[in-house]
Amino acid sequence: MTRLIHTADWHLGARLIDCDRHEEHAAFLEWLLQQLAALRPDLLIVAGDIFDGATPPQEALKLYYHFLSRLAQVAKCQTLILGGNHDSPATLHAPREVLRALDVRVIAAPPENPAEALISLPDAIICAVPYLRERDVRTASPGQSADEVAAAIRTGIKNHYRAVYELAQATAAGRLIIGTGHLTALGSAISPSERTIHIGNLGAVSGDCFEGFAYTALGHIHRPQPVGGNERVRYAGSPIALSFAEVDLAKEIRVIDIDGPTLTQHAIPLPVFRSLIRLTTSGATLEADLATVLADLRAGPNEPPLIPWLELTVTDGRSHPDLARRVTAAAAERPLRILKVMTPSALTLGEDSDFAAPTRALSDFRPEDVFSERLRRQQIPTDSAEAKTLNETFSELLSGLHESDDFTTPSQGAP
Repeated sequence: MTRLIHTADWHLGARLIDCDRHEEHAAFLEWLLQQLAALRPDLLIVAGDIFDGATPPQEALKLYYHFLSRLAQVAKCQTLILGGNHDSPATLHAPREVLRALDVRVIAAPPENPAEALISLPDAIICAVPYLRERDVRTASPGQSADEVAAAIRTGIKNHYRAVYELAQATAAGRLIIGTGHLTALGSAISPSERTIHIGNLGAVSGDCFEGFAYTALGHIHRPQPVGGNERVRYAGSPIALSFAEVDLAKEIRVIDIDGPTLTQHAIPLPVFRSLIRLTTSGATLEADLATVLADLRAGPNEPPLIPWLELTVTDGRSHPDLARRVTAAAAERPLRILKVMTPSALTLGEDSDFAAPTRALSDFRPEDVFSERLRRQQIPTDSAEAKTLNETFSELLSGLHESDDFTTPSQGAP
């Protein structure tokens, strides 16, 4: 029997508002090591977005290398590290020859020799497909519209998968063929924390891109799920909630067992290492509602080890000049940290406040949202030809930035 573990979208080095996620990532990697030691897989697949940006902080790099070095001792399995849209191929590839000594294969960009994208296991052939940048799948032609570019990207991605599948099929000798990838697949439910990849996300591929694969291990979407109801094409999801919008998403890793022609799979739920809480309250009930949240946390059977973080929205529409003081007092000496306070009114919390602005911060919006708001303020109708042209041009510029290895965005809303 051959056993695979599928995980993705670690986003090491990510921050929420201004807070480091190092403790949560360290707790996750420790938990993962324990699972791998018990499960004894043949291969661990990490399907992209290892880091949150192209130039990860030193603490994130230390976590990554420490995990891989311990993995070689604890689980003694092979590891496949795939590049994602947040990862710099240069950063991931720099130590790959050293990591080979630890049975770690790093593929951050399509290899020049396609055969290097195949990993041979007793019951399976693994097709290692990282995030495919636009330059990997099409040759630019002048004068193409955004729709034509997007169609060329989709065709290029599909052709890449067909080519690697046929290469694996030639040597499979009856073994199952397993695909991987880091992309947007049609039929998946996205989260607000995912960054759009390719022009206007029109590079999203349909399920027929993965025809023939017994299982396809995907990354990029943070919600664990099958694609279009097909259980053999799955996103593992991110191991921690990367924004407050993900607080209700259950997290998991996937276990895939292959015994001859038979493939079975199941999920192992991830524990919550830090609770993220969204509280909506009125100014009149602020202290009571915070007390209820704390009481609920204490009453829970499995209280997470790390201090919870809270996003607070005051909805009564009134001005509360003393809100900062009240929030600080309500949370003082309690196992709770309030990261963000929002009100629908124009409220000033004071220059010395630790809280975010009462209205939505710029980091809460995708670049596309900001550009749409700019068009609205310029009184350009969204359904006009001018708006269509401007949106296409902006999407193309944004796509070009995403293709750059040193392009980063605030991690508040990025997969």
